[in-house]
Amino acid sequence: MQSAIGEVDFNHQSQHADFAHHLMSGICGQHQLSTRCRDDLNFKYVGMRFPQKRLAIGSISYGANVAIHVANLGAYTISLPTQGRQCLDSHGAQFTSNIHQGVIVSGNDTQDLLIDKDCIKLQVVIPVASIEQTLAHMLQKPLSQAVVFDPEMYVNSQPAIGVWWKHIRHFLQSRSHYTQFSGMPMLAADYENLVIKSLLLSQEHNYSAALRQLNQPSIPKHIQYVHQFILTHARNPICVDDLVRLAGVSKSKLYEEFKLYYGTSPMSYLRQYRLQQIHNALKNPFQQPKLSISQLAYEWGFTHLSRFSEEYRQEFGENPSETKLKAIAH
Repeated sequence: MQSAIGEVDFNHQSQHADFAHHLMSGICGQHQLSTRCRDDLNFKYVGMRFPQKRLAIGSISYGANVAIHVANLGAYTISLPTQGRQCLDSHGAQFTSNIHQGVIVSGNDTQDLLIDKDCIKLQVVIPVASIEQTLAHMLQKPLSQAVVFDPEMYVNSQPAIGVWWKHIRHFLQSRSHYTQFSGMPMLAADYENLVIKSLLLSQEHNYSAALRQLNQPSIPKHIQYVHQFILTHARNPICVDDLVRLAGVSKSKLYEEFKLYYGTSPMSYLRQYRLQQIHNALKNPFQQPKLSISQLAYEWGFTHLSRFSEEYRQEFGENPSETKLKAIAH
């Protein structure tokens, strides 16, 4: 059976689960693949692996319901469906992944990934050693513990994450040009660093605060004040004029500078932050069992419930009631 260990450019398909398992073990690390359709898959994988840090970017589908069980995989497997759904089960918590929300399977933990038969997804695989080496270089000191990412990646409410995935998608669409480019080996290390560093700066993990502290001096004080004000007073009514007065600059300059550092306008950032807090509360309904969705919405500054429901659905790909029901069922 063909091994993926030394392969750089991938374009494979098969009906057999053993082939899919063997190929992806060579790309992602050792794992278990379970399915009732062991010889009736429609497995496809197209992608490319870089030689320096062994980062792999690809598109994958199985064409059948499959369950992936991992334990100390040795790599972070990051994926975003372009259609269909998948669900990550980590320590009893479940994280649904669809076109609006990616997931990160940890490289040093025990987790299960359930993939629907119609799921086609973008996938980025980064060895644990490559993440740790890059992060230690960014922090300019050795790491004291393993890197633990927030497993959920919100494409709509986290602008930097949305840009990161757009970049991955564009790379795959242009993959043939890269494989034919004679100078690719000279660019590979720089490209891998770009992908890994932008992930570490965009997605929350247990070293994010340390990275922010290093970057903090570059953010103007008045923009820091506005950002902190939004976080502190997000439950209260906030208007643009409040933020302009606090910043002491014109509205246009505030919007320009805030977007430069936080990827969106101050009011959009406020709306996304409020939606994220409601989403977190609905995923933990037993902490406030008597609190209704409408109460939550009003509490976080949404006065028009129909507009709130639409904005929530755009951010998370489901209605607020669906999030709550799934959390209660689990």
